[in-house]
Amino acid sequence: MTWEFIFGRFVTLLLVCQLGLILWNLRVILRPKKVKSYSNKKVSLLIPARNEEGFIGDCLRSLLTQDHPNIEIVVLDDHSTDRTKTIVESIGERVKLIPSSPLPNGWTGKNWACHQLSQHATGEVFFFIDADAVLEPIAISSVLQVMEEQKVDMVASLLRNRGSSLASRILLPIVNHAVLALFPASLVHRSSNPDVALAFGPFIGVTRNAYDKSGGHAAHPAHIVDDVQLARSVKASGHHQRLINGTDLAATTWYSGFADIWRGFSKNAYGALSYRTSLSLFVAFFIAPLMALPFLRLLAGFFGATVPMEVLWQVVLLVLGRFITSTTGRDPLWGVIFHPFAMLFWGATLIWSMILSLTGQQIQWKSRDYTTKPQHRRNLAEEN
Repeated sequence: MTWEFIFGRFVTLLLVCQLGLILWNLRVILRPKKVKSYSNKKVSLLIPARNEEGFIGDCLRSLLTQDHPNIEIVVLDDHSTDRTKTIVESIGERVKLIPSSPLPNGWTGKNWACHQLSQHATGEVFFFIDADAVLEPIAISSVLQVMEEQKVDMVASLLRNRGSSLASRILLPIVNHAVLALFPASLVHRSSNPDVALAFGPFIGVTRNAYDKSGGHAAHPAHIVDDVQLARSVKASGHHQRLINGTDLAATTWYSGFADIWRGFSKNAYGALSYRTSLSLFVAFFIAPLMALPFLRLLAGFFGATVPMEVLWQVVLLVLGRFITSTTGRDPLWGVIFHPFAMLFWGATLIWSMILSLTGQQIQWKSRDYTTKPQHRRNLAEEN
């Protein structure tokens, strides 16, 4: 029995388990029922906006079509230098526009913007919505129904990518794929460990009570990954959360262009893994390459290398898994052929994110410079 034989069987078994995890996660991550609103809770739709003239209009128009009858829409203009303010004002009186106060030391721009929005909100439930997100008319009422039926205080959602660039269509589907193929979603719902929490910034629903008791965005104002950290703080305060398949409810542009995606992933990747160096190294140097290796070995076959039959089965398992997650996310299926490139790209951004953080280098985002190096890692459960 050779090491190649043992390694081949190990990879195949791992990919079978991954496919099983994808199928299990599709059962666990529920897709909300398409129902009209039956709750009359007042809801605050909170949108931080900094130079969003290309997106903010579509976002606000989608919010104005929500079927939930009791909403307020609040936009914070975070010192925009483009037409963002003008566009918001043109929407009408149903949208409240507030100016941002100067950014204090020790805060990231997004955390400070969301914190200010929470102070102006009067609803029982907060929805933090990115300016490049577009919601279906039933989105808010569907999430409220999940909150009430599942008895949870926070709902995070898998989102549909609406980016039209080649880079976004190739690389961004990896976000939903990573959640479905590498993350046991049931732990988000059942585990009390704050590190096992997840959220996506473009569309987050949280009760006012849970937000206030957790400290909200003010609990960790300097954290570079505001959405995931908010989810951790909410769970640490003893509240429950749910991850849903919201690809029928909301779409977001995320990032556009290879350079933008590289900066965005590099900014967030290490922090999203709780700044755990061992876990990050494992993902970057084992998981990501392993998910690309069968494709690379198959490609080598076109140049004369011997390709065992087992490698073909491994490729089939990977393609089938990615086909399922791309279908779930409503992503173009032709992007599946770029799966190995996307995995290696994701691994590379994680490595670079670690380097930036551990060396204290700065990264520019929204015309602001941030140092992503983490402060002393604290026990979130003990804080609350």
